[in-house]
This record gives sequence, C-alpha cells and structure tokens, in this order.
Amino acid sequence: MEHFTTKRHFFPFYILLVLMLMLMGGFGIYVILDFYGKWGTPDFVVGDYLLLFLGGFMLMFAIFFLIMYFRNAPIIRLHQDRIAFGKESYDLKEVAALEMTGKFPFGWGISLPEEGACLTFKDGTKKYIFDIMYANGPELKVLLEKKIHNTSEPKAARIRDFNTLRMEDRKLFKGNLFLNFRASILWLIIGIFLWHLVIVPPNHNDVFIFLAVLGIIWFPILAFSTHYFGLTNEYFFVHNHYLYWKKHVYTISSIAEVVFESPGKGPYRLRLITRDYQTKIYAASTLKTKTWLKLKKALEQMGVQVRNEAFPEG
Repeated sequence: MEHFTTKRHFFPFYILLVLMLMLMGGFGIYVILDFYGKWGTPDFVVGDYLLLFLGGFMLMFAIFFLIMYFRNAPIIRLHQDRIAFGKESYDLKEVAALEMTGKFPFGWGISLPEEGACLTFKDGTKKYIFDIMYANGPELKVLLEKKIHNTSEPKAARIRDFNTLRMEDRKLFKGNLFLNFRASILWLIIGIFLWHLVIVPPNHNDVFIFLAVLGIIWFPILAFSTHYFGLTNEYFFVHNHYLYWKKHVYTISSIAEVVFESPGKGPYRLRLITRDYQTKIYAASTLKTKTWLKLKKALEQMGVQVRNEAFPEG
C-alpha cells in the first residue's frame, strides 16, 4: 500500500453541511433583504437596524460553521511512515498514544463531543478522527493500529444467516411497546383516524389525508428507535419491535466495545463497535434504565467493554 486517503461521508458531511448553510445563510440573507426593503421608507424605524445586525450575525455564523466543519474533517492521508491531516504531516514514530474509540471535543465552539479516535504525539499535539465525518474511517483505524501496534487485521463481524443460529438460551432485554410514550403517539394517530372513519366521518377527506401523512412520517421515526437486544454465550442479537425482519447478530468475540448514549432529547441508544471499528447505532426507546443496567452487567460478565454515557448508575 503506497498510501491511504479518507473519503468524507456523503450525508453526514456534505448533505448536512449544505442544509445548515442554507438554513443559516438563507435566514441571514432574508433578514438583510427585509432591512433594505424598509430602509428609506416611512415604515423604517431605528429598531430595524437590529435586522441588519441579526442578518450579518447569521451570515458570519454560517461562514464560521463552514470553516469549522472543514477544519474538523480534513482529508487524511496515511503513508508508509507518515500521516497527514490536510497540509499538516506527522511522523508515525512520534505517536505517543493512540486511542481508537471514545468521545473527543469537536472544537470551534461546539461543546458536544463526538465519537472518534485520537492520536497524541510526543510534543503533546492531539489529532482527532471523527467517525461521523469519514466513510472509510474504520479502514483507516485498522491500518493505523497495524502500523503503530503491529496488530493483525480483524475479521468481519456480522453474521448474515440469522435463522440457522441456536438461540435456546437467549436472554432478551426489551421493554413494553404499548407503554412507550413515542409509540403511544402512533396509537393516538391510528385511534383518531379510526374514530373519524367509523364513528364521526368528516365531510371532507382533508382529515384522512392529514392523519395518513402524519402516520406515514411518524412510523419510520418510531420504528428506527424501537430496537431491543438478545444475548447468549456466543452471540449478541439486535431485533426491532416494528421491523421484525430487521435482525442483526454479532459474535461476542467480534465486539470491541458497546457504548450507551443519550443524544439530547432523543431515546437512549446503543453504539456497537466491532474489532474492525465498524460502528452501528441502535436506538431503544422502550428499554428502561434498569434494563440497560442489566444488559451492561450481562455484557461485562462476558468480557465486553461497556461505556455508559447515557445515565448515572448510582
């Protein structure tokens, strides 16, 4: 291998970046145009200068966001004995510590840490590789570990043929789908739809169309947040309450780390990191805290490292 070059994720990097720039930049331009539309007219008041200030601030923040985003996701090139982050190049022999997983500061005013890797060099310099930014980040991590720690390349983790596995001793970690707040919203939508369909039919179809569209939008949001888990001596299973055909299974030996996360106001989720640094995230809104703790204990008893970033354990 002469060199390895990272590729930025299409959606998490480019699409999200464009959407944020359109939102902030578009709002800034709209406010500034609104200011100039009033300027010099009888409707103009001194307080309208706030529109110019607000619009300018939003445009400056959009530029700041653009610079920050590219600074946190430089093109990384790994050569035989050097690694380059954009225009900055470092000798791999100068790496003092290599952390392959963990939450690290996103920087530039963004306080929320992001999952990734960290290279600490002998002069104290730290360089981060954020998982969300790179499509081939796991391959880079594997190569770095091979070069710095002289490790062998791990095998692929997921087993595809789910139905052939023996699951007699499987222990499930799941919650009650019908007592879940997010699920109750779907039941409420369905209930109102049936009420208008059977009991009080509306004069127009607008109500049916509105409820149908609302249900269609809410269902996938709900479905992808209702995973639950199973565990045997050899395998870790992932199921979905609604998408019952959506089943993933991992050998315990292929799991490098499990992370419990709490993304803002969203449901608790499980981040599964395999030994080849592939990452999969499973939101599980039906699981209660005590069920998460039972899962953590069961995984740790089987030698799986669990990092709890979601809730206190006291």
